[in-house]
Amino acid sequence: MLGNWVIGMVLPLLLGAWILRRRYRLFVIYYPLGVAVSSCINNVGFNFFWNILPHTRNESFAALPMDLGIYPVTGCIMMYLILVKHTRPWPSIVVSALLLTLIEWIAKLMGHVVYFNGWNIFWTFWSYFLPFVLAYGYSKLLKMTFPERQERAPSKK
Repeated sequence: MLGNWVIGMVLPLLLGAWILRRRYRLFVIYYPLGVAVSSCINNVGFNFFWNILPHTRNESFAALPMDLGIYPVTGCIMMYLILVKHTRPWPSIVVSALLLTLIEWIAKLMGHVVYFNGWNIFWTFWSYFLPFVLAYGYSKLLKMTFPERQERAPSKK
């Protein structure tokens, strides 16, 4: 369980804090969205499709470090790359989803993740891809709802 906390939460939060150290606004906006979405997906998944080690009485407790760490931080870093560094959105979304899928695949190979009821690594990719699309769509909605002020130069008369 200590490994889940260190690898799933502490290291991603430290990395995210370092990358987003001057962009806390992105963290405040997208971190709660990431926590909410990952918690919802994991609660459904633990009941029907997968399990992770260590086994606990409440299975979603084992995923709590990831729900508070690597999943939302990856989303925040992806949004940072799209909004601040102006990377193209769709490749950023795909690469972020592939990165998390690769990490989970390695955990599965090590025996820390068990799939059942037809779940596989393909569905895992989609379970990461779709929330990242949701986060990107959320950013577009925020931009439409709260347009940034444009600073205008004083007009010369």
